[in-house]
Amino acid sequence: MTAPPDPRLGQLIARLRAVPWDLTPEEIADAVWLAQWVTPASPPGSEPGPRPGDAPARSGPRAAETTAPAADAPPAPGTDRRPVRHAERSGPVALYAESGRHPGRRARDGADAFPVRVPMAASLPGLLDLQRALRPLRGYRPLATPPRGPLDEDATADQAARTGVLDPLYRRGGRRAAAIQLLMDVSPSMVVWERMLEELRQTCAQLGVFSDVQVRYLHRAADGTPLIGTSAVPGRGPGSAHHPRPADQFRDPTGRRLTLVISDCVGPLWQEGRAQRLLHHWSPASPLAVVQPLPPRLWPRTALPADAGLLTRDPASGGRLAFDPEGYGPRPAPGALPVPVLLPTREALGTWARLLSGPGRTTVRGAAGWVLPHHPALPGPTPGTGPEPTADELLRAFRAGASPGALRLAVHLAAVPLALPVMQVVQRAMLPDTGPMELAEVLLGGLLWQLPGPEPGIGHSYEFVDGVRELLLHSLDQGAAALVLKHCSEFVERHFGKGARNFSALAVAQLSHRTAEPLDGQRPDADEDGAGTEPELFAKVPARVVRWYQPLPADAGERGELGEAERLLRLWHLQADPTLLHEAREHATPYARRPAGAPEGIRGRLVLGGILRALAGTEAVRRDPTARTATLTEAVALLTEAHDHAEPGSTPHTDSALELASAHHARWQDDGDTAHLLAAERALRALPADDPTRTLRLGRVLLALAQAAPDPRPYATGAAAELRAACGLLEDEDAPEPQLCAALLDLATALRLSAAPTEETLAVLDRAGHLAADDPLRLRRLTELARARTAAESWAGADDAYTAAVDLTGPYSPWRCALLTEWGESLLRRARLDPASEALARAEPVLREAFAISPGRDPGRPRLQLLLGRALALRFDRQIFLPDLYESEHLLEQAARHAPDARTRAEAWLELGTTRLTLHDRSGPASLDSVAAAFASAVGEARRAGGGVPGSVLAARAAHRHGEVLERMGQPRAALAAYREAAREWSDLTARLAEVPWAEVQETRESVARLTGP
Repeated sequence: MTAPPDPRLGQLIARLRAVPWDLTPEEIADAVWLAQWVTPASPPGSEPGPRPGDAPARSGPRAAETTAPAADAPPAPGTDRRPVRHAERSGPVALYAESGRHPGRRARDGADAFPVRVPMAASLPGLLDLQRALRPLRGYRPLATPPRGPLDEDATADQAARTGVLDPLYRRGGRRAAAIQLLMDVSPSMVVWERMLEELRQTCAQLGVFSDVQVRYLHRAADGTPLIGTSAVPGRGPGSAHHPRPADQFRDPTGRRLTLVISDCVGPLWQEGRAQRLLHHWSPASPLAVVQPLPPRLWPRTALPADAGLLTRDPASGGRLAFDPEGYGPRPAPGALPVPVLLPTREALGTWARLLSGPGRTTVRGAAGWVLPHHPALPGPTPGTGPEPTADELLRAFRAGASPGALRLAVHLAAVPLALPVMQVVQRAMLPDTGPMELAEVLLGGLLWQLPGPEPGIGHSYEFVDGVRELLLHSLDQGAAALVLKHCSEFVERHFGKGARNFSALAVAQLSHRTAEPLDGQRPDADEDGAGTEPELFAKVPARVVRWYQPLPADAGERGELGEAERLLRLWHLQADPTLLHEAREHATPYARRPAGAPEGIRGRLVLGGILRALAGTEAVRRDPTARTATLTEAVALLTEAHDHAEPGSTPHTDSALELASAHHARWQDDGDTAHLLAAERALRALPADDPTRTLRLGRVLLALAQAAPDPRPYATGAAAELRAACGLLEDEDAPEPQLCAALLDLATALRLSAAPTEETLAVLDRAGHLAADDPLRLRRLTELARARTAAESWAGADDAYTAAVDLTGPYSPWRCALLTEWGESLLRRARLDPASEALARAEPVLREAFAISPGRDPGRPRLQLLLGRALALRFDRQIFLPDLYESEHLLEQAARHAPDARTRAEAWLELGTTRLTLHDRSGPASLDSVAAAFASAVGEARRAGGGVPGSVLAARAAHRHGEVLERMGQPRAALAAYREAAREWSDLTARLAEVPWAEVQETRESVARLTGP
């Protein structure tokens, strides 16, 4: 039997990851061995650490009570997100932003973000040929004195005996293979070459030539100093993980380590001359070269222009390089040193390998750039000396120097959000004959800004300079733009889940002349059913593309600022561009400040309240809960004033009531206070019942009240009546199919919660199935179908519906995790009722998949641990496999300690006590003290949970089992007190509810009678 892992192992791994330098296996082994003799200093108020000679910590349940698990260790410090500023340009090759971190690396503090893996073509063609070209490096020998070998005792003794002088003699040292470090520049433009770096590292590692292959990253400190770290994302302080160190610490004066600097030489360090000074300082002693991924025609525009010529390496001169350029330009300045500049090709890298490995004086043809000990910074444009270049001038300069492939790529990228993964997807789909070099030309062509702050999961994003996108769209027809956006839509589905609001798909539908109307009252930004949402950039760019091809003229009958605000609000409903809301807010604000009783004051408050409600649903506001609450509060106040001052029965009165109800509903989604739902219900009930919008929204408000109430049936019955009437009105008005389908799905939910006959619910779902045309609606229908069949105990149909619903979700979407959790809980409940069924065999893998994809800090993760631990304990009862019991104990303890709600904690403590008791009876590692402590904790948490009958049942069961354990421990008085406590809970239940577990009640009474007998 394998013992559970020592929890200290996770702490060791976490601390090793936080070390700001590289450690060899020998150093790690020494540190682990020394740790047993060193007592670390404890912070004030903490428990002292273990002392030498103490017994090792136990790995059983008792140890788990005092040792924090590695999974709960705090994450590494977040990345440094500095604001983007306008970069100085030098010719057409420039970026309009710079950053202190590598833009292609995902932020490590985003626990709800998952990587998206998509197939990519190789950046270095012919990896096998590249390995053959680098094989001559086997013959490289540094010019430094070879290392001496071990002490030769026999030769030393013999010489001392003959000469009388004790002079140690050493054996001849063997020749060591050279090492290589790949130094990646982390300037923003280098993000497209990450794959090339990985392929180059893989090539060097598999070559069998180097004793060590290290990948490091060249950073720029706040004061401009070059720093080198082991990660593209630097830490914040000296003690943080991946903290860069001064570059000189990585210089090897012995020449035993080769260095390849991968850079396009246009970043801030190169513009300031600091990178060139670093290369000059390293060059005499350590062989190095710059791997330049840009084509040679662009080298003169970089900060390290290179010329073709002859490179010579002569061991007689200490291995220093000499360079004889082919051109007739000016001679290099005194003190200048040549640095080889290589294309990432087999020929260039093979030439460099032959140069270093030649047995004597070696001359090869290549390219090199000159670096100086005090390399000057490149002159930049002086602020205020001239006007900023226009979009037309920038595009003209780009076209003058760009390749045809880069120009075609820029045109296609004008139709999509400029996030690097999307750019690569579009490039592979639309222009497969182009590669990273063309993408780098676009990034460095002077057409882009880098947006401040990385987007979760997709890294940094870019935006065209004002006016450039529109100029590029002149060269892209509407059909091609729709096709490009279609590929962007597929990326959204793969990355954010099929349940997300897909603005790119909405734009494709409009460009293809298909209707894509939003659901009734549901804004395109609504986050339905737990589905993921896109970044705001994915809404703004498709909307701009649609407006470019299909501009919407202003209404002829509407004039003035307020009419323009209403027009922009309607346009936002179609295009979902948040900039429209900000513009509409500016138009409507002056009218909302007019007297509330005036017609324009009422209309202004109504329009501005609707704008604010829509604005609260945009991503930028959702990210800040305080701003969202303030926005919704202002919207409620404005709409309440408009509703109170409008004449009952008038159009403003009806519109303000509908908007006010929606704003209250949004407030309830934020804080869960049902008072908002009750206010929305009051506002809607005052409207005429023949309005389908009013009836539909009232049904949804009542449905939300049913889902929030302890007993859902009263509210659910009213919701079903309203929603049934709303569906009839929508059918009479020939409403769009998506709108009717959503109403039918809400009706099915209300029928299920109201305990209506299952046949009625299935009939409604069957009607919705004929109308569900997109994946979000199909997902909602399948989920509701699975719940209805589960309620009817139609197990096979429920499993088929759950399987189909899970297949519609993304591999890491939150909705997939929620679906798997719900399905696993249903299977587990079925397995406990029917031991002969196969539900348990299906429940365990379903719950394991849900646990694997749940984010580490997800509030629902402890519930998953409880369900999985319960499933493993149940499997042990039937198969007697002891490792299941150990794993169940670990999961249940994690759930009991970290669940956010008292009800889940009470259930977990109760299950944990039962599991520990079984372990004690089977193998004896769990003490009865820990069992009693678990049951006592279950009693306390059950009382905190309250919740009426379920909480009382939990408390009674936990108190009874606590008494049983105390009785076994020889504490009859304490056991009797626990039994009496359980009896009181059972008595309260029998007084309130007729259906109680009478077998357990009788068992508790018999236990009390036994201990109080004669």
